[in-house]
This record gives sequence, structure tokens and C-alpha cells, in this order.
Amino acid sequence: MYSGVQIRTGSNPKIRRNKIWGGQNGGILVYNSGLGCIEDNEIFDNAMAGVWIKTDSNPTLRRNKIHDGRDGGICIFNGGRGLLEENDIFRNAQAGVLISTNSHPVLRKNRIFDGFAAGIEITNHATATLEGNQIFNNRFGGLFLASGVNVTMKDNKIMNNQDAIEKAVSRGQCLYKISSYTSYPMHDFYRCHTCNTTDRNAICVNCIKKCHQGHDVEFIRHDRFFCDCGAGTLSNPCTLAGEPTHDTDTLYDSAPPIESNTLQHN
Repeated sequence: MYSGVQIRTGSNPKIRRNKIWGGQNGGILVYNSGLGCIEDNEIFDNAMAGVWIKTDSNPTLRRNKIHDGRDGGICIFNGGRGLLEENDIFRNAQAGVLISTNSHPVLRKNRIFDGFAAGIEITNHATATLEGNQIFNNRFGGLFLASGVNVTMKDNKIMNNQDAIEKAVSRGQCLYKISSYTSYPMHDFYRCHTCNTTDRNAICVNCIKKCHQGHDVEFIRHDRFFCDCGAGTLSNPCTLAGEPTHDTDTLYDSAPPIESNTLQHN
């Protein structure tokens, strides 16, 4: 299975006014130092990210509508760059824009809204320049920065997001209740040495307080994960999450999308 459009190895096409939709992979994949000017397209209903930018690629995306994807809107990782300008990115199942693994794009005057997860997530030593973007009405929240991430920001409007992560934390709920095992909310996560958790496990702050009270626990970092306690994969049952869903794919790492499985560790 291939993406609808692939740009690679220094290629520099102009892709304008197309509809790229319904693919069983991503919409557009730019990789291995690919370039390209991608303007005024509608990219929607793809099984994976609408646009992937990776491995030192540096395309320009302007005035595209990237929406209703079954995964993220735009995913940038492995040293990806790119200028993203005046795009509408909305109603995607995962983050509107995920920036990871030493990437550094410029996002200017985009609207990122109505997403079913986060607006923008930045993790894994990535950086970004964010100028004049509007980020609103995203379910998890507007902008999430992992531990150690620094961004340059100017004149962004981050407003009226649903903030489901912070609301769940403040209500004492397990974060697995809002994420299941299909997405990775970004918040503080921990391990429990008493329960013999490994470096592949993560536990949310409320489960640490309730389910692992009195245990030998360790704060790891603020990053993307889902809660193994709530998922029912640890030895002790979660007292917050209700009926567990037994799932063993518990990598808390940012899991940037690859061509075969967006939840697989890269």
C-alpha cells in the first residue's frame, strides 16, 4: 500500500488543486530530502496521516484543507522541516499536527480546529516556529509540549479548546478513560517499581495517587502515552478506569507514524 502522492530524494514538484482522499495509507508522503510546493489541495479521509514529512524533507504547504483523516492531519518527524502556511487542518482523529524526532518546521497562519485529539503536539527533541496560528475546539487541548521541548511562538491564538486531558486530571479520572489505546494524550507519566513496570509502561498521575498509593513510584517525564494501569496490563487492577481493555501495545514513546502502522514504535 502506498500513499496517494510520494515525493522523495530531492524531488521538487508543484502539486496544486487536487483532491487526495480515501487512501488506505497516507495522503502525501515527503521523505528522504524531498521538497515540493503543495498548494490549494483538499486532503481527507485517508487511513493514516494526511501529510507526512520526514527524513530531512522541506516542502511548502499552503492553503490546503487537511481534514477528516482517520489518523493525524500532518505528521513531521525524523528531522523533517517544512513551511506550513494558511492551511485549514480539522476534524482529524489524532493530532492536527504532530512534530517529533528532531524536526523543526515553521507553522504560520494555519487554523487547526475541531480535532478529536490535540491541536499541536511537539515531542522527542523536536522544535518549531509557530506564528499567527489559530488553534481552537480540539478535544484534548490546543498545544502540548513534551519535556525538554522549546518552541518559538508569536501571535498565536489558542482558544476555546475542550481540554479533555486537564479536565480528566482535575476530576481524578484515569487518562485511559479518554484515550483508550488508540491515542496518546500528553501529560505527566510515571512508573511503579513496586508493580515491576518496565520502560515500556506508563502510568497516569491519578492512577499513581489512587491505585499505586504507597508504592515506590518514579516520575518519568511529560510526554505522549496511554495509561497501562487503566488499560489493565499491570498486575494490579485499576480502580479508576472501570472495565479494562487488555492491550499489550503500550509504548509510551511518541510513536511517529510509519508506513505500516501509526501506533508502532519508530
